[in-house]
Amino acid sequence: MPESKNTSKIPVLIAGIIGWAHDGFALVLVSLLATTISAAYGVDKIAIGFVFSAQYVMTVPGAMLFGELADRFGRKNILLLSVLWDSIFTSLSAIAPTFEIFALLRLLSGLGVSWGISFSLLSETFSSEKRGAAGGLVHATFVAGYIGAVVITLIFGNMDPIILGPLALDGWRICFLSALFPIPFLIYLEFTLDESQVWSDYKKATQLDEEVKPERIRTFDILRGKYLKYTLLLTLLFWLSEFAYHTLADWAPTYFEYLFTYELQKADGNVDSAGTLSMVVMLGVMVIAAFALFTTGWLSDRVGRRNAFIGCSIIGLVGASLFFVSNFVLILTPLIIIGCLILTVSFGMHGVFGVWSSEVFPTRVRATATSLIFSVARGLAWGAFFVGIVAEALEPSVTVLENPLGHAQALAVAMLACTFAYLAMLFVPRLIPETKGIDITTIQE
Repeated sequence: MPESKNTSKIPVLIAGIIGWAHDGFALVLVSLLATTISAAYGVDKIAIGFVFSAQYVMTVPGAMLFGELADRFGRKNILLLSVLWDSIFTSLSAIAPTFEIFALLRLLSGLGVSWGISFSLLSETFSSEKRGAAGGLVHATFVAGYIGAVVITLIFGNMDPIILGPLALDGWRICFLSALFPIPFLIYLEFTLDESQVWSDYKKATQLDEEVKPERIRTFDILRGKYLKYTLLLTLLFWLSEFAYHTLADWAPTYFEYLFTYELQKADGNVDSAGTLSMVVMLGVMVIAAFALFTTGWLSDRVGRRNAFIGCSIIGLVGASLFFVSNFVLILTPLIIIGCLILTVSFGMHGVFGVWSSEVFPTRVRATATSLIFSVARGLAWGAFFVGIVAEALEPSVTVLENPLGHAQALAVAMLACTFAYLAMLFVPRLIPETKGIDITTIQE
């Protein structure tokens, strides 16, 4: 397919970037503020780990809803609506009076699934030669959201409460209020973002058929017939990748906070700075992740989606091995950080997700399939909850300052479950069609 001459590509990129960066911002806030939120509501690591994972559960019905709407009524308006939904419910977390309401709001925010819609729009706009790079760029901006969350947390996370009438907004609550940042961009995109030309042509070509008989529900279509195999395999592959990612990344800030507490205790330093040092390390980790995501997407345009994915899995196994050795054999913090950086490079495989799944499915079900596959994979990737259970069992949270190294190692034991996912990801991609260079057409079956 030649590059679309009727759809401006810059607004398409901006729409994908804003949606995905906000997704990263909102989800990572919980991870960065885990210790503070835990203390504010008086809950343990299991409860926080539950929120880490449960906030993804509602992305499944959200994907079914917003994906169906995007396939029926177009990509543009449904994409903007989904980002707005997520922004509003994330910001409402700032005034949650109880942990139960906080968890409920995280669930509701998950309904606003924009990922699959933005990648459908992107894949229908960019040529096959540049689609992977564009997808990698959009996915890399998850890191921009992560970095934004880190900066906001550093600025407001520990500030004194602000009294607004009956409300006392602690610093962590102000961090959640900042989740409204996409709204000015959504106003801009309302006037500059064009509808997908591929979808518009498809709608015109099938309008007569739709008037004669009612449209079938897209979710049913991708769960039967020739699409069922691809739906299951892509979901499995993305689930393995998401499990590895959330097993490692969601607890990484807390892990490093414990590790630096241990190092500062040895050096008679101020342990209160451990949290800040952890965030600084995570900033560096995320910069590397952004580079890896774009590079892997770009590379997939040249070596194929499958080879790029398998290459990242091999890198992940190397990083996990070094992480194990440096945690339990040598106990050297510099080596631990290097191992985590190598693991971060393996997350580049996520940069292939959107384009690969959107290329496998036709225009009629593209947004539904891409949204649902990723949302199910992420919704079932309860790696963070698993880590919380194991870490709490090995080292209860009430003795953190007495044995910070023990807590770091307890988290590391569970985090190494990612190794099994990386091993499986060496083989599952071989069962999925290679789509490098495929043309996306109006009628594609």
